[in-house]
Amino acid sequence: MLARCVTIFAVVGFAFGSTSCVGRCNDPVDQSLPCQCNSACTNFGDCCSDYDAVCLGQSDSSCAGRCGSNLDSSKPCQCNSQCKQFNDCCNDYDSLCGGGTGSGDLTTLMEDLWASDVNRYPESEYTLNIQTKVTDSNRVDQASQRLFQSVNEAMFALPTYATFITLLDNYNINVGQQDSILQTEWQEINAFLDAILETSVMQKAYNFLHTNGYVPHNDAQWRETLTEMWFNLYPRSSKNQHILDSSGFEHILVGELKSSSVGGFHNWIQFYLEEKPGRLDYTGWVSQGEPRTFGSQFRWNAIWKGLGSFFVGVSPEFDIAVYSVCALVHTGKRCSFTLNGSAVSIQTYDIGHKAGLQLATAYPIA
Repeated sequence: MLARCVTIFAVVGFAFGSTSCVGRCNDPVDQSLPCQCNSACTNFGDCCSDYDAVCLGQSDSSCAGRCGSNLDSSKPCQCNSQCKQFNDCCNDYDSLCGGGTGSGDLTTLMEDLWASDVNRYPESEYTLNIQTKVTDSNRVDQASQRLFQSVNEAMFALPTYATFITLLDNYNINVGQQDSILQTEWQEINAFLDAILETSVMQKAYNFLHTNGYVPHNDAQWRETLTEMWFNLYPRSSKNQHILDSSGFEHILVGELKSSSVGGFHNWIQFYLEEKPGRLDYTGWVSQGEPRTFGSQFRWNAIWKGLGSFFVGVSPEFDIAVYSVCALVHTGKRCSFTLNGSAVSIQTYDIGHKAGLQLATAYPIA
């Protein structure tokens, strides 16, 4: 009987371990397992559903997710502007929180971007039906209704929304299949850039980045930086570098399909527009955070996504600004700050196998 129990335990343990990152963080890729637990998994869209929670978990001695938070005497170090005065800052306070006040303060910038996002949807203009919280990845649909019950689409006529939406159907969303950008599609991209670069949100992001030496003080070069980060095509797999099948915009804001998983897909507008005609089936929520961060499970074109997180209701320029700043200031690392008074963390990754910063992914850790 003991031997039988040990065998059952081993089988159950293997089944759990194969779909969880518990005990597997930073392990090499194991193609025999259905999901992975190292930093490259975000590039290739094959992270286990608990990768963020297990492998990117917060530590009491880190400022990850704690920038600007109130004094917490239960923790060994602090992450607010007063910690410099009392000499109790966490070791990563400067790198994650921007070092306190002044032009280098990431939290000050992000709070300013939030306040400046005049195109953000008022909460009265959309209705969410979050339904059931899901705590596992058994792929059972626990939400019989749509997440977005209603959205006032009148705001989609605003220039940054209208030009953003025209881009969503420009991509071959299947990973491993060649993408191309037609001349008319480049015209749509440039119209979108024209629209967002006129907004206060993008102008403040640019001023912060060039003041702190991350981008040149040159409008044309700033535009080229955004084009390279978001729109120039690259191979998602380092093994198939002849296939230009992806871009930062496609992966993060449109979403991509592999044979058994959805990659990226971190934008609320795309979620709503794909859910409305039934191409996306919302199956339950995983996490919620302030302000307006949401993590969900869903099927898109019948392919499963164990955790997709996004800001709800923010403008396209806000997403572009926040992810761009984090990618440039904390490339490949967690980017933490406060937003509307709440702790927020953004994770970004560079594609890595191509010269120049090109976004492999970016998302809020909801």
